[in-house]
This record gives sequence, C-alpha cells and structure tokens, in this order.
Amino acid sequence: GGSALAVSGELHQKWVSHDFLESGIFYETDDGLFLLTVREASMISSVEFGPFPKESKEALSFVRALKHTRDRFGRVSFGDALYIAQFSFLLPSFLDQNRSEDAFVAGRWITGGINVSVADSRRIRKYAPWLSSLVYDRILSVLELSVDDGPTSVLSMPADISTGKPIHTPAAGKRREGLFHLAGRPKLESFFREQILHVIDHEEAYRRMGVGFPGAVLLEGPSGCGKTFAVDQFSDYLGWPVFRINSGNVGSKYIHETSRKISEMFDTAIANAPSILVIDELEAFLSDREGGGFSQEHHLEEVAEFLRRIPEASQNHVLLCGMTNMLNSIDHAILRRGRFDHILKVDMPSEEEILSLLDSLLSPLPTEGNLELSALAGRLLDCPISDIAFVVREAGRLAVREEKEAISADLLQRACEGLEPHQVKKNRIGFQPVYDAADMRRS
Repeated sequence: GGSALAVSGELHQKWVSHDFLESGIFYETDDGLFLLTVREASMISSVEFGPFPKESKEALSFVRALKHTRDRFGRVSFGDALYIAQFSFLLPSFLDQNRSEDAFVAGRWITGGINVSVADSRRIRKYAPWLSSLVYDRILSVLELSVDDGPTSVLSMPADISTGKPIHTPAAGKRREGLFHLAGRPKLESFFREQILHVIDHEEAYRRMGVGFPGAVLLEGPSGCGKTFAVDQFSDYLGWPVFRINSGNVGSKYIHETSRKISEMFDTAIANAPSILVIDELEAFLSDREGGGFSQEHHLEEVAEFLRRIPEASQNHVLLCGMTNMLNSIDHAILRRGRFDHILKVDMPSEEEILSLLDSLLSPLPTEGNLELSALAGRLLDCPISDIAFVVREAGRLAVREEKEAISADLLQRACEGLEPHQVKKNRIGFQPVYDAADMRRS
C-alpha cells in the first residue's frame, strides 16, 4: 500500500558515516539489504528516473527538501539522488561525476527528466504545464534564483483556472532551426512536415482555400511503439507549451468533476495558444457510449465534453494529439472527420528504424571503434522506444563510471543486458491485430 526502497549495505553505511542518516531508519533484511518503507501518501523518488511530480505542492516540497539537505551538507551532488518525501531530505548516490547544480536538479525532477534549469521559465512551462505561477515563484525564492530567459517567457497560467481567463497570453517559444526530423520514423516525420507544419507555416494561403488550422491527430498502436516519443519530439521542435490530459490529472470520483477538469484543461491550452494538448490513453475517456455500467451517465457527460471542445481547440490554434492502443473501443462519434482528422497507425519500430534511431542518438556523443549497431538493433527488435533510448544513456553512464573517453560496442551490449530479461526478445512469434481507420469510420 506504500513505497519501499532497498539499498546495499555499502551505500547505507556511506549515508550513516556521512551523517545523512541515523542508524535505525532503515532495517536490515536477512540477505544483507537495508530497507525503508513509507506510507501510501508519501513518495520515494529517484531524481533521475522518478516517479516524478504531478502537482505543484509535490514540486515545492521537493525543492524545500533539496534546499534543506544542501544547507546541511554543502558541496555534494544530488544529480542522481533519492528523494524521501516523508523525511524531506535527499540521499546522494555518490556516483554523479558532473556535480549537477541545484537549479538543474530541480528542473530535471519537475519536468520528468528533461535537463533544464528550473530558472528557464519557458521550458518549465512547456514541460510542466501543471505547475502554477504562484508555486513557481516560491520555488525560485527557495533556491534564491530569478528567471533567466526574458520577460516574454514568464510562466503563465490562468488567473482563475475555473474561468479559463488568462493573466496574459504568452508568445509561442522559438522553433528549433532546420527541418523537423524524427529518427527511425520516416512516415511519421513526413506526416508532421506535410500535414501539420506546412499548414502552420502557410496559414494565410490555406485559409484562402477554406483550410483552417490543423485538425486533431490520433496515434494508435501498441504500448511502447513510440507514440509519446513522436509527439514529444514534435512539440520540442515547435517550442510550444504542452498540456496533457490523463486519468491522473483530470480523473475524479465526484460527479461532474472529471468533465469540469477536462474543460479547464482545454481553457488553459487555448489561453496559452498556440499550444499542444495531448490526451494520453484516449480510450479511458472516450470509450463507446453503448457500453453501459453504473457510471454511464457520468461517462456520457465526459464524451459530450470532448465532442464539444475538440473542434474548438483547432479553431483557437491548439494542436490536439490523442494516443491510444485500443482504437476499436473508442466512441465512433469521436473518430469522425472534423474531430480527429488524422488517424495514424504506429507499429513497433522495425530493425531498420531502430538502427536509424540508434545512429541519431549516438551521433552527438563520443564513440570509438565499430559499434556493431546492426547486431544491437536486431537484439532490440520489439523493445519499446524508451528501452532503445535507455541503452544509449546507460552506455554513457557506464563510460563515465569506468573513466572511459568514449562509448564502445562493449558498453552498448552491456547496457542492453541491463534491461529486464523479458524486455529483450530474441525470437519473434505470433501476430498483431491491425485496425483500419477508414473501416472504423464506415462502421
């Protein structure tokens, strides 16, 4: 019902000897590990891997714990520390060789792993849209920081989120230079360039022909196929603020509360337009209304709210991107043209696409020798996109810890071995269902 942290006796002894802990907070298990358990409402988090915050009060509590621990222990790095919310302190791993500054430690944790300073308000607003301006100001005050990216980038949320009236509408962030590139996903890359970016860049010409701002996009495919990766890469390229609707931030057990929160999120995205609104696990909100159930009346209300707001988003320069791995369970009214204009099938990456992604991720990094990427791509076949990125990051960490100057084929192979056994599939067998979006609409 809560969370647990198990560490080696060696690491526990370091914490005790450096006065981070008193003996007795962790208890020793029969196999020599030291274990800490906390209640369900509390949090144990890795600064590097999460779980990450979902609301403003969690972010402020973390920053206060960071400042408290820093004041006690001076120059120690918390770049890959463990955060114990119940005790309001951080425990270092003593492995972070880069000695990350506190501004980046806070920014990385608040944004869910993005290497950004918490003082960079434009990017904080982009990657943590749930963070209120009031709490953001308190965070900067605790860390004795000031906004460092200009007055037009101030973190902005509506003055009263229930009314949707913004304090002001910030300008869109600066687009990344060059063409949009999505490594390992040539078809998705082509779609975003031709169907979205070209319309945005030639809006007046399209308007004269009766074509407005791009309509909503739905990506459907199995878990781990890279739907979220594609949307995140595109939003990062555009530089627009991103807002997310998921069961964690809008779900509620109270009558009408979920539909109200959904409406608020649309209002917030519109107030900060041009922006991107992402709906994770679309089927959780928009399943077929004929399904029945004791909460069917409330579900009908949620579907109706989406039916009303999706066209409104496009009219107000909000690009809506939905994601699902259960297309056949979504209400057919949602799939009609005018709501989701584009429904794209995203399969697990092929061996060639994995090879392209590996090459893209490794190209800016120091490498040596023949990396044997073809063999590595074959080994990672059927793995989620996140696992492929993890292997590259893990190889980099191994290089630093072993004081090597570059990433080698051996480090990449060892990093691959760090995946859970079931994650690296050596043989492919079976079949995968395929849904045709046109057939869904006709039905």
